[in-house]
Amino acid sequence: MPIRDAVSRWTITRCDPLVVHAYREAADDELRTTSADFPDWFAIWASGVLADLIETLDPEDPWRNTIVNGAGAVVLPDGSAFGTWHNATDLLPLPPEGDPALDVGLAAVAQPLSAESALLWHAAQAGRDQAREQLLTIEVGGAYPVAAPVIERAMFRRRVFMGQEDAYIPQVCTDWSKRADLITNGQPWDEAGAARLRVGSRVEPGSWRLLA
Repeated sequence: MPIRDAVSRWTITRCDPLVVHAYREAADDELRTTSADFPDWFAIWASGVLADLIETLDPEDPWRNTIVNGAGAVVLPDGSAFGTWHNATDLLPLPPEGDPALDVGLAAVAQPLSAESALLWHAAQAGRDQAREQLLTIEVGGAYPVAAPVIERAMFRRRVFMGQEDAYIPQVCTDWSKRADLITNGQPWDEAGAARLRVGSRVEPGSWRLLA
């Protein structure tokens, strides 16, 4: 199905850094168009992927425990702003040149998240339904630039613990494209199987404390 092909190509570009630039650009454009043409489908897919990636992080990981402060900004438990490259330095060293864009470990998070993306991350901590509701409030055509960066941020965080070859990332993206088809068509899907997969793919509890 072409709509699922868009997810497959986009996922490939997030898993293989050697994919040529033209392929990556085309994949981005294709999924962006999909998000505008099929907003309900995209909201189901993106919210499911994001919520599952976050849920599989270590329960003690500060990234899994964001809060919204009195000013309406998403922050970590220590009060620091969520969505900047500095968040990753709890586990990764500071960039030697002072520029995260020149550091192989931090370049993926050098660009800060928008406020909307950070709020989507926070909503997804509570579950995919909350994340989906937030995505559906965004003007048609605007969901992709909000959802894609935050999904990438969740991929990044898992890879800090699980390595670059983390097999759960392509699996969860593919599985949710299939589930989105079923849900939009009002058909049942294997929620129990998805829950078992999350449990079997989670970052080992206590890993954050061990590495921090």
